[in-house]
Amino acid sequence: MMKLLTGLWWLICRLFPVKKNKIVISSYYGRGYSDSPKAIADELLRRNAGLDIVWLTDNPKSLPEGVRAVKYSGLGRIYELSTAKVWIDNCRKGARFKKSGQIYMQTWHGFALKRIEKDVVDKLPDPNYEAYAVRDSWQTNLIVSNSAHMTEIYKNSFWYSGEVAEFGSPRNDVLFRESGAGGKVRRALGIESSAMIVLYAPTFRVDHSLEPYRLDDAALVDALEARFGGKWVFVTRLHPNIARLSGELNYKNAVDATMYDDIQELLSASDAIISDYSSVIFDFALTGRPCFQYAADIDAYRRDRNFYIPLDKLPFPLSVTPDELCDSIRNFNDGAFSEKWKSFAGQYGIIEDGQASRRCADWILEKIK
Repeated sequence: MMKLLTGLWWLICRLFPVKKNKIVISSYYGRGYSDSPKAIADELLRRNAGLDIVWLTDNPKSLPEGVRAVKYSGLGRIYELSTAKVWIDNCRKGARFKKSGQIYMQTWHGFALKRIEKDVVDKLPDPNYEAYAVRDSWQTNLIVSNSAHMTEIYKNSFWYSGEVAEFGSPRNDVLFRESGAGGKVRRALGIESSAMIVLYAPTFRVDHSLEPYRLDDAALVDALEARFGGKWVFVTRLHPNIARLSGELNYKNAVDATMYDDIQELLSASDAIISDYSSVIFDFALTGRPCFQYAADIDAYRRDRNFYIPLDKLPFPLSVTPDELCDSIRNFNDGAFSEKWKSFAGQYGIIEDGQASRRCADWILEKIK
C-alpha cells in the first residue's frame, strides 16, 4: 500500500511548478549534513544568492542557519524534489521522475580503490540495484570528478554517458585551509588540545566481520610516540554500514568517533591515518601527513570486490599484521612518502586544489540564471 501511495504522490507532485531558486540536497541517504553536498551548500550560503536550500535528512541537528530540513523518509521529500530546480546528492537518489528543466548534480563519495557499480554488480546483494542505478544515471546532468581515474570510472562503470566535470572533490576543500576543525574535533571527543591524533578509519566487509580490525592500539600509540614524539591518541571511525558494532572492538584506550557527523573534519584534525581499502586515505594524503595502510584480509577482499589499482602500486606503506604496522610507523620516511604520493597523484590525474566547491557553485548558479 505504501509503495502505491508513494507512486501516486510522485505523479501528483509532477503537477506543481519548479521553483527556480530551490535546491534540494541529500548525503548518504539522509544521514546528515556531510560530505561534498555539505561543502557545496556552505559555498552557496556564502554567496547569499537568495536560494531556498532544502536538506533531506532524518538527522537535522547539525544543519546551519539558512538550510531548511525536510525528512528524508517522509512524503515531503517527494514534493521538495518535484519542485526544485537543482538536485545535489552523493549517492543514488531513487527519484521516480525528474521533470523537464530540473538539474541533477552527482558528486559521488570518494576516489575508488575497490571496484564499484557496474564492475561489481554481479556481487551486490540487491538484484534490483542495476535498474535503480541506471534510472538514476539517466536523470543525472553532471557528475563531479576529482581525477582522470574517477572520470574513466564514471564514464565506463556508471551506466552514464553525460557530462563529467573535473572540478575536484568539494568535501576535500576543508583540507586545504585553516578551518578550526582541530579544536572542534578535540572538544567534541574530549581530547586535550596538545595531543596528536591518529585516525583509524577502515571500510566495511560484506559479512560485517570485525576480525580485520583487531589491533593493539597501545602498541600503535607507543610506535607513533617513538617515531614522531609528543602524546598520541588513537581515534576510531567505523564505516556507517557497521557503525552499530563500534562498541565491540575492545581497544585498550581508543576514542570512538564513529558517530561524529563529518569525517572530513576528523581528517582535517588528524595528524596521521591508518586505513585499508577506503577512499579516506586518498583524501587524507592531500594534507601531506603520514598515511599507513593496514589490510589483514587482502586475498578475501580481492575475491569479493577486487581493486582498480594493485595495492603494491599505492604510495602508502602496506602492512598485513599488527607488528608490521608498528614497524611501518617506526620506519616512516617523510621524504619518500611525499615523492611517492606526488608521483601517484600525477599518474592518476588527481586535481584537488581546494576550489571544488567554488566551481560547483559557479556551475549551479549559471544554470539557474
